[in-house]
Amino acid sequence: MKMNNIEWDIKVPIFKNRLILKQLGLALGIPFGLLLIVMMIVQAYYGAIMIAATLLLTLIIVMIVFRGTYDLHIKINEKGILYKNQNDQAKRIKSLSILTFIMGLFAKNPSSAGAGLLAGSRTELFIKWKSIRKTKYIDKQKLIMIKGGFAQNIALFCTEENFSSIKKYIIEKTT
Repeated sequence: MKMNNIEWDIKVPIFKNRLILKQLGLALGIPFGLLLIVMMIVQAYYGAIMIAATLLLTLIIVMIVFRGTYDLHIKINEKGILYKNQNDQAKRIKSLSILTFIMGLFAKNPSSAGAGLLAGSRTELFIKWKSIRKTKYIDKQKLIMIKGGFAQNIALFCTEENFSSIKKYIIEKTT
């Protein structure tokens, strides 16, 4: 199958997509859930309320800043797969990461400043075909999981129209 360039934009709903919800649950639910349980056991109710309020505020900020979607531009060609945030969302991410960095500096909190720097650094990723180690195809969700080298893991969200041709092309390029 010969394919020069195929590109598409997709907006994935953050709070409706099973994969994103699962990853959010792992990243936020487990640590904050355990923290809330410990706070309830030691009867630190005000701390538990503050944590719950922080999680609610985070949800509101995600809905405002990201408009509830993960906006991607994907390009596949003979060299590999380019996976990046769409320009508008990438600008919002960079602005938010700069703001977090500056606030971390003013608060004399190097962890926050470092988190701000890291947050803005992953708006684009390119994986060469020879770097792909494992693929997983989830037909129901029109999703292809790509595992490359270190920190080169992506969830390739496809459309109803292009999923089968993309799947076929990736199988051809990785076998």
